[in-house]
Amino acid sequence: MSLLSVSLGTAGALLALGALCSRLRRQQRQRHNQAWQASLHNALALLQRVQKHRGLGGQDNPEARLQREQIATELDRLWRSCPQDDSGLAELDGAWRQLRQHPADFAGHCQLIEQLLNGVEHLELRLLRSQPSLQGLTLACRELEDLAQLRGLAVRGAQQERCPLPLQVQMRYLSQRLQPSASRQLELGSALQQLQRELIEPARVAISPAACFALLTPLIDARLGNLQQQLGAPA
Repeated sequence: MSLLSVSLGTAGALLALGALCSRLRRQQRQRHNQAWQASLHNALALLQRVQKHRGLGGQDNPEARLQREQIATELDRLWRSCPQDDSGLAELDGAWRQLRQHPADFAGHCQLIEQLLNGVEHLELRLLRSQPSLQGLTLACRELEDLAQLRGLAVRGAQQERCPLPLQVQMRYLSQRLQPSASRQLELGSALQQLQRELIEPARVAISPAACFALLTPLIDARLGNLQQQLGAPA
């Protein structure tokens, strides 16, 4: 065999090896992206249910307790299946177990949700190269949290004969933050006006905690559904 033939054979083998390595790297990136996408879907599901658990925690009636227990069971399952990755979401299971025993702990829920949002941001950054459409996902989730916080506060304010002043202040602030969205979404604008009229302003509360929850929950679920569509089908 000539030296030229050997050189050509070696070059061909090196090219084939390079192509194989490149293919393996692409497959590895694809596997990582699929895993991160699955983790992000899980994070959005956790976010939705922790927010609902917080809202239901402000109600003390049999129906709310039943819904809350159903949500808690779903959260238990979601955290058991939470991927063990560097987003840190799986490690939040302990904080959830404590909150499960204290459903009325508004601040504790808010703290856990903030940690979930940090995990969402981490996963968004991981996926941006392969899914540029995810740009702004965390910001949208934080805007969603404004609405979910408003729901939780409204439920608690409606428990009283007159909405306590500190809750009025917080709800006015959140309502102001939501005004840009409300100017584009008729249903949201109408809901904010109703809360202003029946909960925040009057000398006597004219809306029940359950009605507050029912007023805002469809708006929150619809927004979250849009975010999940933006993310695409689970891997």
